[in-house]
Formats: sequence, C-alpha cells, structure tokens
Amino acid sequence: MRLGLGPVGLKSATRSSLERLASQALAASFDSVWVEESRAEGAGGGLAAAAMLAQSTPLRVGAAVDTGLYHPLHLAEDIAVADLACQGRIEVLLRLSSAATEKYAAPVSRAALEEHVTVLGRALSGAHIQWNGKHLRVPGRLEANQPAPQRLALNPRPAQPVVPVWVEAVEPWMAELARTLGFGVAVRWGTEADVPSPTGRWPGMVLCSGDAQAAPLLAAAGEHAGYFLVAATTAEQVAAAGRRLAGPLRMPGFPAWVNSGE
Repeated sequence: MRLGLGPVGLKSATRSSLERLASQALAASFDSVWVEESRAEGAGGGLAAAAMLAQSTPLRVGAAVDTGLYHPLHLAEDIAVADLACQGRIEVLLRLSSAATEKYAAPVSRAALEEHVTVLGRALSGAHIQWNGKHLRVPGRLEANQPAPQRLALNPRPAQPVVPVWVEAVEPWMAELARTLGFGVAVRWGTEADVPSPTGRWPGMVLCSGDAQAAPLLAAAGEHAGYFLVAATTAEQVAAAGRRLAGPLRMPGFPAWVNSGE
C-alpha cells in the first residue's frame, strides 16, 4: 500500500506552507506529497509547483492537473520537464472534468477529451504520433498554423522510463480509456465500493478525506494494492494520519500494538 499527502490546493498555498507540509509528510512516513491546480479559479502551474517542491523533499511529488484546457503535447512536455527537474520523481493525476473549461470556452466534448488523453499517452510513451487529430491542432487552433506536421515526438523525454499517471474516473468510460492507455485509475472515497484494480504496475488510487481510517481502506483494497491520497492540511492532521495509517496499511498482518503508533 502507498500513502500520499494531498493533493494540496495551490489557490491559497505558499511556497513555505507547501515545504512545511512536505517536511511533515516525510516525518509521518508518507510516500509522496501532492499539489493540485485549478485553472478555472486562476490557479494553474501544478507541475511547476511539484517540481519546486521536489527541491526541498526526498519524497515523490505529484500534481493533479486539469486536462483539456491546453494542448496535450504541451502538457506532455511540461510533465517531461517537471520530471527532469525532480530527477525522476514526478507523478501525475489527470482530471478530465469539462466543467472547468466553461470559464474559457464551451465545455470539451467526450470525443475531444478522449483524443486529448490518447495523444498525451502516446507522447509520454515515446511513440511517434502520426497526426490526424479531428479536434486538436498543432501548434494551436489557428487556421494560419495549418497544415499540421504529420509526424511528432516529445522532446525532451522524461527522466523516468514510464511516468506514473492516473486518470480520475468520474464516469466509467474514463476508467476504460485510462486502462487502454496504460494509466492508473483514481476515484474519490465514497464514490466506489472498492479500490480500482491495478493497471500494470500502477495501483488503483483513492482520494480520501483527512480523517480516513485504515480498516475500511484495507477492506476496500481487498487483495489488491492501493494508493491512498489523504487530504490532511495541518501539521497535527498530517502527524495523526501518519500514526493512524502508515503502519496498518503497510503491515496489516502485524499485532495491533505494533501499529498503534504509541
């Protein structure tokens, strides 16, 4: 089982507050610390913030990013640059909700989102992209920039051979698309009865509240591994979550006193 802190919203966060939370997460035995952007609220830059945070912590760092708001090849390049800056420690959660685009343009259709994530997946996998997109244009949605190149590749490449990427599956087709592309599947606690099954090497991810308890999380995981992101926001909450979850999730078969945190 893996345990992550966050994702921490960037709208009201400061560099010092993020670094304090990362230090507390390390002390509380978390595996990673995550930030989240909200471009509809003017808080973008999730990947840049994660890369910055990686300079102050040895933990893995994650970014929950809004997809569908800018070109997938630009997003793939941002992921690659962040991974290089993190020395191969970046993780990514793709949020595909079209509601976030309403401030900027008409909501993105399912077909456009599927194409967006497919292009992103191919770019991160190192495959050359034979360009025939119906909804996306390179380098932008401008007739003056057409015709687009017929063959594209990501440059630079990420530091990791495969960047860990999950898709938040708010609808069943999103989970299917994620698995087709080799991405992990993420859900919010309470929306599904079980932790999503792994996709290859990526365990199912669950976004939990700060007061999540170990026993129901273990029951939901069953025989599978799980990756639990815990939304603790203060030093006290982080320390309490670490005592409550780190031992039981990693060593569920040990005697109760071993995992008591005392």
